[in-house]
Amino acid sequence: MDLIKDYLPPADKGYLPYYMLTLSLIAVGNSFQNYKTLHYTRRLYNGLFVPNKSLPAASATFAPADQTNKLSPAPGSPTPSAKDGQQSEDQVTPLAARLFGTYTLISAIVRIYASYNLHLAPIYNIALWTYIVAALHFGSEWAVFKTTHFGKPLFFPAFFASIGITWMVTQRGFYVEV
Repeated sequence: MDLIKDYLPPADKGYLPYYMLTLSLIAVGNSFQNYKTLHYTRRLYNGLFVPNKSLPAASATFAPADQTNKLSPAPGSPTPSAKDGQQSEDQVTPLAARLFGTYTLISAIVRIYASYNLHLAPIYNIALWTYIVAALHFGSEWAVFKTTHFGKPLFFPAFFASIGITWMVTQRGFYVEV
């Protein structure tokens, strides 16, 4: 136990550093998982979409293929199928999973570093922003872009980001040295 204790954040300042370190180590594993398989990412993002019929036709000044809303959620079936003669597409691509894995790894590195340096205001703020960005990402994918449903796969990242934000905002004065 003493060997592990030497590598843990200082114990004199509460449990937030341990929370951040533990979630960060889990996030590192999640990052590598995103490089290996799409299975778990597909559980989170129900990425079946069909071409967005509300977009105007291509013109000299407008390219539907370049629009971020070129696809809209596929109705009904959770598996790719033809709807109105159009095949639904899966937005969870290997590239998307690798990008998500890279973002997750960067956030984990920031939080690991911060778990040892919460007394420094800029480090504290950057770590807090990683939780805010995660909450905004998952919230917008659910409420705005409709790429996920609220269930177990979304609950856990939303829950842990909310805990991190709440804890860091309410306890800033305890951890940050002025």
